[in-house]
Amino acid sequence: MPVQFDLGLLVDFPDGESRGFDPLNTGRDTCIVVRQGHAVFSYLNTCPHVDGSPLAWRKDQYLNADRSHIVCSGHGAQFDIHTGVCTLGPCAGARLQSVENSIDTHGRVHLHFNHLETTR
Repeated sequence: MPVQFDLGLLVDFPDGESRGFDPLNTGRDTCIVVRQGHAVFSYLNTCPHVDGSPLAWRKDQYLNADRSHIVCSGHGAQFDIHTGVCTLGPCAGARLQSVENSIDTHGRVHLHFNHLETTR
């Protein structure tokens, strides 16, 4: 059964920035969200090079210096923000696991999980 999590208003997410969230209440950020213009891209916070390895080196630091790619601080891998595909690093060609999201008519951002994702 799908589970939905409300992350707040899109206007509260700075354009070109990333944030981590723990909608599954694990005690660490399990998802990352990146805003680019009117779009939001969301992924599980784990590098495909070493499953379970978080991407950020500190809270909400998921992007490289010019904010053009998601980066894994542990391995240096870089991922395309729109697709999650690794474009540089030890897992080239692999991809981050996307998390479905939506923006409702009131401008609220929601993450959607299926049953398998919520039991990880």
